[in-house]
Amino acid sequence: MSCVPYLSQAVTDPTHVGQSPKHAGDGFELVREINQAGLIVLVAVLIKPTGQGIYMVKSTYPIDRDKLANRLRKGHLIRTK
Repeated sequence: MSCVPYLSQAVTDPTHVGQSPKHAGDGFELVREINQAGLIVLVAVLIKPTGQGIYMVKSTYPIDRDKLANRLRKGHLIRTK
């Protein structure tokens, strides 16, 4: 299933936020659980803006419930709701 239809929802109304220790200081992650689609969408955002002041999405991809639970357990993500 594609993440594209849910990207704006993941960015504007995430259910989880956090930072991977691999990217400490240069980015953060926004995660949205889309229950009706059975999908969890992760959006990785770079903190450093471009020369035009635009923040770039580094990547976006679906993650499974186990990966979400693991990131919560390790403290890499926290619930927003």
